[in-house]
Amino acid sequence: MKISTIISALSIIALIGCAGGPRQRSINEMPEYGNQPKSPELLQADQEFLNTVKGKEKESFDHMMNVGWSFFQRGDIGTAIKRFNQAWLIDSTRYESYWGFAAAEGRLNNLETSKHYYEKALSHNGDTKILNPEYAIVLRESAKKENNSEKLAEADNLFKSEIEAGNEKAACIYAYQLFREKKNEEVCQIMASSCKDDRDNLKKKAGCN
Repeated sequence: MKISTIISALSIIALIGCAGGPRQRSINEMPEYGNQPKSPELLQADQEFLNTVKGKEKESFDHMMNVGWSFFQRGDIGTAIKRFNQAWLIDSTRYESYWGFAAAEGRLNNLETSKHYYEKALSHNGDTKILNPEYAIVLRESAKKENNSEKLAEADNLFKSEIEAGNEKAACIYAYQLFREKKNEEVCQIMASSCKDDRDNLKKKAGCN
């Protein structure tokens, strides 16, 4: 589950809307299989899969999540969701599969679905230090799409609260968000005390001293 936590701020911004255009999705390419009824054949396939991981559920869950993140990184979002679904089948109580769904749906620009799954991941005791900055990206993109200043302020406040709590990931992501909006003075203010691991060289790009 480490892949998404170590990518740079520039890469995390790519969580939103960078995959290919819309197409028909099979149910195994939708989070939680689209919550749709399955045919007897699919139910049998699920049971056969669960039989193969019996007694090694934790290791199998972790493996499926890591494989899913690998496909996510390569831009194959459909296959990533298939693997996240298999992890979810193994253990639906762990937050990581919902995190995967959230990131994948964000990549497909399905912002409301992405928000839903970030909230679901958080409700399953997800790591707020990891999840909140990504959730704030989705909130921010949704607010900009709606031209909703109140929602934008909500997203910015979430970033700021995480930064105040010492969350370096939140600082780097928020700085990059502001850089994209040409708010270089605010970028430099954030990076004066946070985002020490400046993988995207934002200080230089923003003209910080």
